[in-house]
Amino acid sequence: HPAENPLPTLRKNTAHKADANLLKHNFGEAVATIGGGDVKVHCLVATFPHSNMRYVAAMPGENAECVCEGLAQIFDHIGMVPRVLVLDNATGAGHRVAWNKVTVVRVFAMFCDHYRLETRFCNPYSGNEKGSVENAVGFLRRNLMVPKPNAESHRQLTRHLLSRCDAIADVDHYRSGRPVRELFDEDRGEMQPLPRARFDAVEWVERKADKEGNIQIGSVRYLAGPSWRGWTLLAGLRAFEVEIRTADGRHVNTLPRSYGDGGRTVRNPATLLPALARKPNAWGESPLRGELPDGLVLRLDALDPGSRRRELTLLHRAGVASGFGNAVLAMAAIVEGGRAPDEASLLALARRIAQGDPPDPDDGAGRLAVYDAFNNPDGKGTES
Repeated sequence: HPAENPLPTLRKNTAHKADANLLKHNFGEAVATIGGGDVKVHCLVATFPHSNMRYVAAMPGENAECVCEGLAQIFDHIGMVPRVLVLDNATGAGHRVAWNKVTVVRVFAMFCDHYRLETRFCNPYSGNEKGSVENAVGFLRRNLMVPKPNAESHRQLTRHLLSRCDAIADVDHYRSGRPVRELFDEDRGEMQPLPRARFDAVEWVERKADKEGNIQIGSVRYLAGPSWRGWTLLAGLRAFEVEIRTADGRHVNTLPRSYGDGGRTVRNPATLLPALARKPNAWGESPLRGELPDGLVLRLDALDPGSRRRELTLLHRAGVASGFGNAVLAMAAIVEGGRAPDEASLLALARRIAQGDPPDPDDGAGRLAVYDAFNNPDGKGTES
């Protein structure tokens, strides 16, 4: 439930100790390559007015969960927590209902309690209050996001950006002439220590699964799995993921949170395997069919229902042990080698792939080339 937060008037000139305890934040946007594709990144920029130290976290959106997660990553990086947090009017953490009142989102209120933060929202009639952080957004966009950064995930990009922020702190402060890093050490001396436990920024909502086992969050569907159709489930909304549980707390599925256009379904193909193994005749219409490599699809298409059930069951067991993607790569490699998958070979190969040892396409999936080289270092003997 939202809580009302009165809007105090901030002073234009504050004492050093108050400034050192102060953190301002705002969002800016930039483009980065993440996971091989260009995406719009929401950059949560935080500035410390006394030292002019600036930090940025790359987030997929601007909701309350992203605000909490981005600030937590910054706090973890600096190893301390400021005492006062000043937020821009447009932040996802709260919404202005009157010129002197702001409703604060519940998860953000819990975040502030956890980190013992006093919060203030910028006065809409005082542009000077948020000028420093808006300038920092432009500065960091020009200095950190050009050329366009490339990362595997938002978290990896954030780690890179935070290290870059540390690197540019050796410049002198524009007003005092002292190094920004030195002034920031003074800031840290006035901050609070981190809590023992990290805050889990999650908002739990209740949803009923439809006849296909999907739950609806906004305009996006998330597949819990066919086994859960008609169930009332709990969805935990985090910045990067949606965790689905039963009403009594049993884990059902964890899926990446979507911030794209509506109408799509976010699914984990591995959740379809158990039901599909029970009903192998549904293979031709299953969404899993479009998720597998062409060679593996052709093999499963050609199998009779009993054999298809056996191989889908093997794929599920290997996925539980080593991860669905690794199990698919292993089974595809075995099939491409001209052999029928068996449990021992599939589990062993999937485990190898999970440990970073993919099969050599020149050797095929079933040959023991490593052992051949070990037993016959001169290449004069026979294969193992």
